[in-house]
Amino acid sequence: MLATLQLNKQGLAKIRRLAGIEHDHQLATRIKVDATTVSRVLTGKSAPGPRFIAGCVEAFGADCFTDLFVVVPDDETPAA
Repeated sequence: MLATLQLNKQGLAKIRRLAGIEHDHQLATRIKVDATTVSRVLTGKSAPGPRFIAGCVEAFGADCFTDLFVVVPDDETPAA
């Protein structure tokens, strides 16, 4: 069985609060991705890709990975 990563929006909200990140463009700068990428991931239009994930790990530390992302089996992933 394969799985995908989905953003844990509640976990991200907590980390943003703790890091003092109020705006999506600040998050984009912090994780070194384009603001449109952040927008697409936050709205669910795109899954977090390797650059988004790596940027989060680099910016917030590997310990935050399980706060930021949830592993979802493919059979539970909603169809786009």
